[in-house]
Amino acid sequence: MKFNKTETEYNMKSIRFLLLTITTMFIIISILMIVLGFSVYSKYHSFSYFYDSAKNGNVFTPSVLIIILGIFLFVVTLFGFFGSLKQSTCLVNMYALILTLLLILKLVVVILTFTLKPETLKNYIYIPISKYVTDPEIEMEIDRLQITLNCCGANSYLDYVGMDFTNQSTVAVTTRINGDELELVVPQSCCSPRVDFCTSVRSISCRTAIINLFVQNASVIGVLGISVMFIQVLGIIFALLLARCIRKMKSERTFLSWKIKEQMILAREQEEESVKETRDTFRDSNPDPMSGVYIAPHECSTA
Repeated sequence: MKFNKTETEYNMKSIRFLLLTITTMFIIISILMIVLGFSVYSKYHSFSYFYDSAKNGNVFTPSVLIIILGIFLFVVTLFGFFGSLKQSTCLVNMYALILTLLLILKLVVVILTFTLKPETLKNYIYIPISKYVTDPEIEMEIDRLQITLNCCGANSYLDYVGMDFTNQSTVAVTTRINGDELELVVPQSCCSPRVDFCTSVRSISCRTAIINLFVQNASVIGVLGISVMFIQVLGIIFALLLARCIRKMKSERTFLSWKIKEQMILAREQEEESVKETRDTFRDSNPDPMSGVYIAPHECSTA
């Protein structure tokens, strides 16, 4: 039995193509995040380090967080991808629900970020200076942060006082604290310019530098955030439209199948009635020729 394509099916194909395009883009991004996270972690750490960190409760390094976010994005996107591919209303609606929750969460974060004061935001920025001498990956990230933003330490260069530097690149710096001249050892990335003996240490804290960077580029960050949320809104709209088209198409197919079965039953009944009428007509037009002939009983004689 062959069904003719309806307008709903053509609309569903268009919406499914757009949703598959968006979900495929997110799948590629999530795979790249996972590969990047594993490559960075394998460069700076080993499995034994991960095992020891897990026992101590210090599992979340930047690369691990990237891997977790990539896996989460990959799993969420699979709902929309296979839901649109297999025409499953359950998976597509689940994908739309998760995207809606993420969109609400992003809106809350954006509103709080742009309404809170810079001094309040500074308290929510965490820079793990204490792990600088124990974690090579965090050391690399902090060095890059300090050089890029021209800062030193989370609150100041005094955060490095008392640290036991081993294989890190360090410089000596002379400073005055409460009128006393002291010589401190800080990472080489805190010195400007980067030389063996530091003559000018970066005085701005990295928390302050991050807040200043955010304030200076608030418009750019806002545009990027709106763009990402716009893509999410498109994904939600396409997912809901696709779920609606799938339900409508299944309803139309069920209704069409029921109509065809009903027509087949009616056709069969009409055929049976036609055959019955044909038999009755034939019987009326051709009566039994033996019905009107009288046959006398046979007389037998006895000797």
